[in-house]
Amino acid sequence: FRRRSPVPQDLAPVGQDIVVKTPEAGIDARVGTTISSAVCTRSIEVDGASSTKTLVDTDEELVVYNLETASVPGEIYVHTGMAATGTRYVKRGSTGWEWGKLDGALAASGTATMSVWRDDPLADTTDNITVSAPPLLLSGSLASGSWVWAQLHSNGLWYVMGGEC
Repeated sequence: FRRRSPVPQDLAPVGQDIVVKTPEAGIDARVGTTISSAVCTRSIEVDGASSTKTLVDTDEELVVYNLETASVPGEIYVHTGMAATGTRYVKRGSTGWEWGKLDGALAASGTATMSVWRDDPLADTTDNITVSAPPLLLSGSLASGSWVWAQLHSNGLWYVMGGEC
């Protein structure tokens, strides 16, 4: 059983950040002046052991809009804000790039799985994304276990943009 958030969202004043989990299909990219939305699940932070927090999904559903020209992937946690009009939107930069390690070699024109690492100190989140080779990687490959950062492109694909020096 899930409940829809009341309209207007009286528990979420203008500008308040709320973390949501996107649906399996994600949220489509903005095309021109047309913005897409999806029903997302609100998540809350619960204190964990020694300076950690855990995200827990609630039964509350929120309609969230994507103002960016890149799709938001499915089943990821993103920060949202609320415009003065009452529209909840994915906050800029909350899905744009990720640090991680390659779980397999990434050959030119190929794809590989990247383990996403976050926090300070960096730690494996156990989240994985599929990354594509950078357009400038014309031959060779990046080795499994390499540190890389990936950026979400407007076509909805993650591209490795940098790596170990």
